[in-house]
Amino acid sequence: MNSAKFAFYYMLSLVTLFIISISFGSIVFELINKFFPDIAKTVYYNSSPLKSAISGILIATPIFYLVMSKIYYNLKIGELKKDSEVRRWLTYFILFISSVVVIGSLIGILNNFLDGALTINFIFKALTVLFIASLIFGFYFYDIKRQDFAVNKVNKIFFFVSLAIITCGFIASLFIIESPTEARNRKLDERIMQDFNDIKYAIDDYYNKNERMPNVLEELQKSTEFLSFNTANPINEKEYIYEVINSKRYKLCTEFLSSNLEKKRNYLDNMWKHDKGYNCIEKEVVLAPNATKTR
Repeated sequence: MNSAKFAFYYMLSLVTLFIISISFGSIVFELINKFFPDIAKTVYYNSSPLKSAISGILIATPIFYLVMSKIYYNLKIGELKKDSEVRRWLTYFILFISSVVVIGSLIGILNNFLDGALTINFIFKALTVLFIASLIFGFYFYDIKRQDFAVNKVNKIFFFVSLAIITCGFIASLFIIESPTEARNRKLDERIMQDFNDIKYAIDDYYNKNERMPNVLEELQKSTEFLSFNTANPINEKEYIYEVINSKRYKLCTEFLSSNLEKKRNYLDNMWKHDKGYNCIEKEVVLAPNATKTR
């Protein structure tokens, strides 16, 4: 028996099982957060965990089933003995790591509940962890005790049931995740908002030094020694429109590729709310603390 080869198979199955379990759990958690949102906890929406979960499932799932098929094929032909130390030790090691992950997940979920998380949100997330754990523990405890590997009926049932569950989770995730095009548009809009934010700080600095608004952005660029900013839209390379409204108010205008009116992903979305298309956003200068006292 090639112990090194089978140790590799079991360790690879552990890693891919871990990725699949965490990824599937993350997808279900995101679905729970969507349909049972907790306004006390959710401030900004972040789709990165969902994207990582989808990537994890797409990559790890076929590897896991391929490795497991090789393990059971070798058990069936007798190259890997059912009572071998490698099989027993690594199967229990898989169960040990799974136990640690389940305990850690439940502690994290309970901690969020005690910290004020929504009750229904907590219940569904706890049930999700217990459901995933029951599948893993049920299969591996059965597997370590079984004696006959000539008939793979249980393996086939586990394969189709688990694959169906994973597939359902993957399909569900596609309904709540943004497309690659939407993600690119959002990132380009975030660059614009960051430019606007840099311009805002430069205008505040200019006003506090000169007690008036700059007439044009070129004037602002020449006067700021340490603050740098972009004045052109990265999408179409057109200059941002800057207009003075009154002695303390101004507006910045440009073209956006998406809207952030519904989803708040970061602090910039709160500061620079915009719809898709051409938008003008009004702002008022912020006086420095010492200037506030003297004016």
